[in-house]
Amino acid sequence: MDLTPVYELRERLQTGAVAGTGLIMEDFRLKRAVEAAAPLEKASPVLARIVQLSGQIVSESCEDRAGALLDALTLLDALLCTQGTVEAEGVVEPLIEQREAMGAYMENIPYSVLSALLDALQHSGGGRYSYVVNLHKEQPQLFRDYRVRAALVDALGASYGELAEDAAGWLIEDGIQNRSSFAGIRFLLEKGFDPKGKKEMARRVQVLERVVGAEANDFYLKQLGAAKKEVRAALIHALRHNRENEELLLSLRDTETGNNKKMALYALACMSGEKTWAFFESLAVKDPLEAVTCMEGSGRPEAAKLVSGIFLRTLADWRQGKRKPDNETEALLNACISAFSGKCGTEICECYRQAARVRTVLDGAKKAEKNATSAMLFFRPDHLNSSRVPFSKAIQESLFLNLLMPQGKELAPLAWELYQTYGDLYFPAVMAAAFRESDGVKCQALLQDFVEEKGIFGRRLRKDRTVFVWEAFSAMKPLPAVYADGTGGYVLQAAYVSQADLRKNSIRYSLYGITEEIFSILMRLEDKATDILLAAWIQPDNDALCRRLSSYFYIRAQKEKDNRLYLEPLKKCGFESCKGLAVHYFKGLARPVSAWEINSYFGQLPGSAAAKTEEAGQVLLLLQRGIIKGRDNCAAVLEAYIQEQKALI
Repeated sequence: MDLTPVYELRERLQTGAVAGTGLIMEDFRLKRAVEAAAPLEKASPVLARIVQLSGQIVSESCEDRAGALLDALTLLDALLCTQGTVEAEGVVEPLIEQREAMGAYMENIPYSVLSALLDALQHSGGGRYSYVVNLHKEQPQLFRDYRVRAALVDALGASYGELAEDAAGWLIEDGIQNRSSFAGIRFLLEKGFDPKGKKEMARRVQVLERVVGAEANDFYLKQLGAAKKEVRAALIHALRHNRENEELLLSLRDTETGNNKKMALYALACMSGEKTWAFFESLAVKDPLEAVTCMEGSGRPEAAKLVSGIFLRTLADWRQGKRKPDNETEALLNACISAFSGKCGTEICECYRQAARVRTVLDGAKKAEKNATSAMLFFRPDHLNSSRVPFSKAIQESLFLNLLMPQGKELAPLAWELYQTYGDLYFPAVMAAAFRESDGVKCQALLQDFVEEKGIFGRRLRKDRTVFVWEAFSAMKPLPAVYADGTGGYVLQAAYVSQADLRKNSIRYSLYGITEEIFSILMRLEDKATDILLAAWIQPDNDALCRRLSSYFYIRAQKEKDNRLYLEPLKKCGFESCKGLAVHYFKGLARPVSAWEINSYFGQLPGSAAAKTEEAGQVLLLLQRGIIKGRDNCAAVLEAYIQEQKALI
């Protein structure tokens, strides 16, 4: 329907209102507009009323011309408001499609939380980084909201480097877990991409290639020509996902320099051509350390064969006295151990067997050398910092991590073989193998036999093995409901660092067979290390589990002299009591307590306001009697705390 006569009628009525109703009868243009709108009277009741009112306004017999004018204008504005459209010049962009591609996922987030989170991601300033990190740890589901996802892409260029790196890691993790909704993030990553940019653009490439791999190969090739510095290096590394890039990578190997050439070699190690592996075999003779380093991210069988050959030769040369246990040997063995990740087969199994036979002999090898100040120490495969462990420990941790890799099931028989031969050190490995089978009964039986050793006089609790239990179960994390379609559970989660871009790679497997008896066994150990595990496994929405764990933690808190470890877990479980906890802690101190310590302890204390009031009152009474020694203004702090809690009752 053409509404042009209606718009003209409103314009003339507005003009008449400005001029005054006394002049309306002389406005021939208004009369003409009323006549033009008359045919629309049958279109709808509203238009009929508008036409009737307009006719009254220009009628000489109208007694309330001003009232009719106001009524007509009111109806016209209401009608035209519902029919309004907005037009703008330019090309229409598919914003709705983008929203749908991102999953249009919106959480029911309070404005205060979302506003503060977006502000922290998009601006710099003191405290913002810790706020974002803590919120991601406590409420990871918030970061799947499409508005936050867009802010995370912007945060890849944050001036605070740690925030930018974390944003990249979270986008990668979210993309891997939710591939169906990654298209929208991919759109944002590719939009406005600058191949001559800096770290922000390199991070975009890293997020993209980690999630979609070869699917974005055309994008990598398109941007490569103009790319510079770190962006070029990231794009070259991304070419490893598509075997058709092999010839290009061979040419880049010869034309690139520095880090770009290094990335070309890393990418080439993922190829399968004869020319490529002839080159690496030659490199292994000239520079075995560089050759092994290039194999770190490759899952090719040729890579496993090359790495295992160098490792076994190096180990044999050392044992035969042909090679000293010096920094060069340590660096080469360390590079081999790092390159074991993601590899399996008979050659790799033989490496683990030979390393197990040497075991602790190599741990102190450098100390035996003249002027040596340290044992042979190796970087952990899952840390970016300089944390190092002895050779025997590095091998065990490497096997544990490798068992969690996608092809790690092939190493399960080896794990059982080494456990039966060498005992406790390989318990985490066999537990990882059992986890991968998702068999809770098998895990339970394995754990029980390990910590409750059979003897002549029955089963004996082996608390000395707690450290191995902690290592085996520390990779087990609560499964957020957002990743489990509303169901609770646990995941097996580990990480290792890629030597190519020094970024962590996450490994996640859902665990569905964790039995209640596993919790019972760990509780029987009554050790702080396993208590930390149990605290990490709390699921606040699981009432039955929370009741069970809170009862255990409460008993442990009354036994341990320093019971601060148990306060947050009890609070997380929603425990309503705190009777005796503060009294037990402060009475156990052999020194005067400070006001700061009082304030800190009661800030962590679980329980209701009434329970906290009563416990604070008991501590205050002991302070006043001198049973608990205090300094500064401890009593005043407690009195203020009691009044604060009373107000909440």
